[in-house]
Amino acid sequence: MAAKIIYFGNEQLAQGIKPKTPIFDALVDAGYEICALILTNAHTRQPFAIAKRAEKLGIPTYYTKNNTEINEIIAKYQPEIGVLSAFGKIIKDETIAAFPRGILNIHPSLLPKYRGTTPIESVFLNNDAETGVSVMRLAHDMDAGSILAQKSVKVSPETTKQSLYESLSTIGAKLLVDVLPAALAGKADERAQDESAATFTKPLDKSMSQLKPEEKPAQTLLNEIRAFAGFPKSKATLLDTPCTITEAHVADQATNAIDLLCSDGKYLVIDRLIPENSKPMDAKSFINGHKK
Repeated sequence: MAAKIIYFGNEQLAQGIKPKTPIFDALVDAGYEICALILTNAHTRQPFAIAKRAEKLGIPTYYTKNNTEINEIIAKYQPEIGVLSAFGKIIKDETIAAFPRGILNIHPSLLPKYRGTTPIESVFLNNDAETGVSVMRLAHDMDAGSILAQKSVKVSPETTKQSLYESLSTIGAKLLVDVLPAALAGKADERAQDESAATFTKPLDKSMSQLKPEEKPAQTLLNEIRAFAGFPKSKATLLDTPCTITEAHVADQATNAIDLLCSDGKYLVIDRLIPENSKPMDAKSFINGHKK
């Protein structure tokens, strides 16, 4: 009989992306019995993609962030192990201990780097050329448990927030399925994290969305545009029009009237944008639309 698993979380490993369910699907495809899905809140306007998938498979879904209720669900189904991906709520020690083989967490960074809620966004904010995904054991402190598996990936200037999320979640799904047999047998090869190397990420909020070229270098603004795609977005007023900037690049000289002169003397050249109450367009179309 396949091992019974309770799955925590929605797999939305970054804010403002279109979520998919490769981790959840990989467990199903590998023959594991997901006896329950636990989410922290219901989306009244747009249900979680993972909830739709669970419904199609006949897997019961529970919406709760109450640890007492979670413990009751565990007692009901008696799972061997838990799997967590973007749950958004601290799991208490007594809940972790209720699983004979604990809870495994898929975290989109090379832990101990980028613990916290925004590891994917932090890659872009820091202009990193490499990141990765970790399968770790859930522990008392946030993202501090032992590592069972890791894999690194390259980040290029063409990498988007959505494409990086999809890459890391797909790789994480494979790593999880690879290590689960050993974890269930109590024979996983685990290593402790180096606490001295730990770094922590910060939550995103809408106050970060306004681009400030007079205060920041062009590359910093470009990093923000990539990191804040979807949420909280990157905004500027161009030709008296509030706009969301979706694509740009750095240059030594301006190419048109909407490029932004930055604090380092370089320009943030706007390539694509979404004017307020309008559709996405390229910079040329936007400028042509504003000619008298």
